[in-house]
Amino acid sequence: MENWLEIVIRQIMLYSLPVVVSLSMVGLLEVALTSRSLPQAFHPLSWKGAWLPCLTCIVFQRAVIFALPRPAVAGPSGACLRMGGHALLCAAGFLLYAWGLAHPPASGLPPLHHWWAKVLMFFNLCMVFMHLVPLPGMLLGEWMMPRLAAFHESRGTRPAWVAGGRMMWIWVLLAASPLPDAILGVSGIFPVYSHMANWAFVLMR
Repeated sequence: MENWLEIVIRQIMLYSLPVVVSLSMVGLLEVALTSRSLPQAFHPLSWKGAWLPCLTCIVFQRAVIFALPRPAVAGPSGACLRMGGHALLCAAGFLLYAWGLAHPPASGLPPLHHWWAKVLMFFNLCMVFMHLVPLPGMLLGEWMMPRLAAFHESRGTRPAWVAGGRMMWIWVLLAASPLPDAILGVSGIFPVYSHMANWAFVLMR
């Protein structure tokens, strides 16, 4: 129990700043490129989707950690902007990680700048791959939704999982399950992350 609690606390400490920065920056980029205005400064973070899936991943000790920025624009265009924002932040995390390898912390201080940069790279890489999940809010899901709606309209039905705010609980269950690790992680996230970490070492030689 103590070991599990220590791991959870350490993961929260490592992921809290990169997640807050990432979701905020992606939200700001989305509204800037679509000429929208934010209702409030913390709009991308001010909903349960920004923290429930993330905390669930950490509590269940999943390797793939994800959180959901509050969408400012619906549809594939908004999802594409969010995916692009995460890709840019992943690249920024890579550069910061490479820089951190060449700049060790002062004597006696923990290498938080090193770990936060690494987590920034990894978390945003996870979010890029999450856009391949066929659920609302993600690029593939937003592309599929109009087609699913047209299909159900032609039959006079409505998909039951969309009704009653059940979508958030689907995200939470997905975060608690091993599916993201077993499918997205093994087939894409972990190999790409390993290559990026190796490239960072090569870059700093």
